[in-house]
Amino acid sequence: MTIKPYVTSFVLQWKIGLRYRLAVLAGLVAQMWFGAISLMAYAAVYHHAPGVDAPMTLRQAMTYTWIQQSLFTLLPLGCLPAIGEAAKSGAIVYDLLRPVDLWNWWLSASLARLLGNAIPRAVLLAAVAGPLAALVGLNGWSLAPPASLWAAILALCSFILGAFISASIVMWWNIVTARTLSPLGTYAVGTPLAVLLSGMLLPLPLYPDWARELLLFQPFAGISDIPIRLYMGMAIPGGVLTALGIQCFWLAALTLVGRFWMHRTISRMEVQGA
Repeated sequence: MTIKPYVTSFVLQWKIGLRYRLAVLAGLVAQMWFGAISLMAYAAVYHHAPGVDAPMTLRQAMTYTWIQQSLFTLLPLGCLPAIGEAAKSGAIVYDLLRPVDLWNWWLSASLARLLGNAIPRAVLLAAVAGPLAALVGLNGWSLAPPASLWAAILALCSFILGAFISASIVMWWNIVTARTLSPLGTYAVGTPLAVLLSGMLLPLPLYPDWARELLLFQPFAGISDIPIRLYMGMAIPGGVLTALGIQCFWLAALTLVGRFWMHRTISRMEVQGA
């Protein structure tokens, strides 16, 4: 199987994502604004309850928040917009007729869109929230460096797995869109699920004890929560291998079940028109 068509799909969608530089800057300002509000809320809570034995320190909560904000566009908030438009117009038939593996074709485009949106914002926000914040005297509120070189390497590997998990969830939204012929439902369901279960709204380590481990073993935690914990050197139940194993499990499960579901969807799809 040649990978050239999928590389082409990835590069094309990547270039489309990088085309909107003004949107990147606008998104950066928005994420910094929401991040700053969250930091002030955490600072107020921690300073007014100094004796509480919290699962995270204030600095860890701030670093967690900055990284989450920088990776907001990596979350699987809905289907790939091009597939949503194709489903409404009927142009999805062109993808069905391509002599390629449709799962890999859509997956490469979905991954490129996620990374093309996330990487520029992440780099810019890391520069602003990290060294620049420290230079202006906000060192206590700035993005902390990795706990160690080994933590940075593990976090990088985990972030890569997280990106593929996110793209695989987007693939599920793509299949739903192909079945319903509308992308609205995927955004209505995907956005609150991703924001709540990934730790974007509240860091998963700060949830109650009874919910903390349950939240760790769901797929959205593998997108950003687990990589951030590895980045900060936080203890994870079961250790590093368990954390990476959770990500690998969900990536395999989402892919295998998703491929089966896509095959059933395509086999029942009817295209009408003159």
